[in-house]
Amino acid sequence: MNFIWDNIFLVCVVLYCIGALLWPRIRRGSRISHTEATQLINKGKAAIIDVRGQDAYKTGHLLNAIHIPYDSLESRLARIEKLKSQPVIVICEDGRNSQKAAEFLRKSGFSQVFNLKGGMAEWKTNGLPVTL
Repeated sequence: MNFIWDNIFLVCVVLYCIGALLWPRIRRGSRISHTEATQLINKGKAAIIDVRGQDAYKTGHLLNAIHIPYDSLESRLARIEKLKSQPVIVICEDGRNSQKAAEFLRKSGFSQVFNLKGGMAEWKTNGLPVTL
């Protein structure tokens, strides 16, 4: 205990560094890589919610994705209420709107919400499958 009091400055610096490292993870919520997302999807354990606009959705989306544009997510929440207890992967074009949507879903009681890292742009760049 004396060590802590004698080195309070160092202890504060260490705690600050730990907080700084964890802050991006806390702020963004859970992001999921394409590999992890593919594994969850292939096992049939994840629902996919695409929050892009109608035009972007028509250019290609993941198979069985539920299309709910970001702007209407709150009003259509009842449509996906049954998914609260299973993993949900939220997708937009670049990951920004899906991050906000994932935060909203978490606050709405969804227990396992993941934001697809890089969004559909990175998904397509990596040559992963889409459907029209």
